[in-house]
Amino acid sequence: MPKLTIASPTEQVLRDELTFSAWGDGLTREQFLEREKRLRAHPWAAKALTTWLWRDVSGVTLASCEAFLDEAKVGPQVGTAATIASVFTEPSLRNQGHATNMLAAVFEKLPTVLAVTLFSEIGTEYYQRLGFWPVPAFDTFLPARAEEPEGVQWLRSLSAPLHAEADEHTLRLTLCAERLDWHLERERLYTEALGKTALEHHGARVGESTITWTAHWKTNELQVLSVGVRDPRHLPALLHAAAHAAHRCGLPKVRVWETMDLTGLPGARRVPRTDEIAMFLPRVPGVQAWTMVERGLWA
Repeated sequence: MPKLTIASPTEQVLRDELTFSAWGDGLTREQFLEREKRLRAHPWAAKALTTWLWRDVSGVTLASCEAFLDEAKVGPQVGTAATIASVFTEPSLRNQGHATNMLAAVFEKLPTVLAVTLFSEIGTEYYQRLGFWPVPAFDTFLPARAEEPEGVQWLRSLSAPLHAEADEHTLRLTLCAERLDWHLERERLYTEALGKTALEHHGARVGESTITWTAHWKTNELQVLSVGVRDPRHLPALLHAAAHAAHRCGLPKVRVWETMDLTGLPGARRVPRTDEIAMFLPRVPGVQAWTMVERGLWA
């Protein structure tokens, strides 16, 4: 009978060697191994991350995944949510149910959580069979802008966005400052590996409203990590700031994971997202939706 175990640091590196072919695009093997090492050592991941291995009776690893724990709410109820990431089975071992069995075992090992979430790179059908529900996913793309925005305060250090409370049947994950910096650590790694120029700012503020972003060199775009809008009148200036930051670092466009209507903004182009689809599996009664799914929550 296969068994679920927590990977040791040495075993994590051995899995990195195998997963390089799946997730190391744009990097050398050595750069990818360094990326994984640094991302796991980041203060947020060091507290939140567990790497799981699914092994047969002889100790051979059949599949692996990661699970991150975050603070979460369902309405006023405070708890945690688990985000599953990096589900991997070697090609020679696929289509034998190993990943499915591993995930079922991981769900049983998790502490009491409000929900399990993930971002699927393989469509929604597989995870729907496991009980997950997809979140409608759209992106808004905005062109880079050379002109500087007026009335914004540029941010070097990032703080968590402020959002309105959700209703009693809606899941919300807390996007903390450390989690945002984990994305910036990923950016720093690619900036070094690809010889890019580091961004001067990673966010902007207007009043109590904020926006944060990261350069995503692999797809040649500035990705907005969070938007916390306390006054709707602040939104155009915040997104103008992101578009100007994209221009300054040579990126042609800004990508925003949709959490609000952005179609009225100049140059906005809205498209369905076909990759990294947010999905959730309720683990307590009454969870009917997952909202405010921002790029900063991706893992």
